[in-house]
Amino acid sequence: MRKQAAWVLTALLLSGCGYNRIQELDEQTNQQKGNIEAELMRRNDLIPNLVNTVDQAAQHERGTFTEVARARAGLSSARDQLAKAVQGNAGTNEVSQANAAVSDQLRLFLNVAVEAYPQLQANQNFRALQDELTETENRIAVARRDYNESVTTYNSYIRRFPQALTAKVIGADRKEQFQAPQSAQQAPRVQFPSNQNTTAQ
Repeated sequence: MRKQAAWVLTALLLSGCGYNRIQELDEQTNQQKGNIEAELMRRNDLIPNLVNTVDQAAQHERGTFTEVARARAGLSSARDQLAKAVQGNAGTNEVSQANAAVSDQLRLFLNVAVEAYPQLQANQNFRALQDELTETENRIAVARRDYNESVTTYNSYIRRFPQALTAKVIGADRKEQFQAPQSAQQAPRVQFPSNQNTTAQ
């Protein structure tokens, strides 16, 4: 009888200390981080198709190929770093920095490619890939927002009493927000020559 009372008391204490809720919120934030990484990898998978489309346009104009090749090399390097960060379960800051590098290099590559090969603006494949990349950037932004909301809920919960005691005992630490650098706040855009004011003063 005394043992049963002890078990009941222990169960009541555990349910009131927030252990189960901490585990639930931890899993939720891990899932949301996985969603960000899935969208980042989706974008990474689209990039080779974009590069191939630009390469096809380049076949007739090898004279301007050097700058495009340099931009492509930077994009490939950044893309590889992001893949390593995601697959290696790197921390949120490392993934965020790798993502920012891909966004910057993608923007540079697109602008260099369109400047070198103006006929790309009429290429349906190029347009479709750009639309898909923009959609993916939007999905990354939504996944990042959902993750940050989960992190805020988790961090707030483990700081309350008595959950703070449970968190300390089980080693539940604060989680980092996914901070996107300022340059990564916009989806990659291309300035087509027809949209630019090229009038000489």
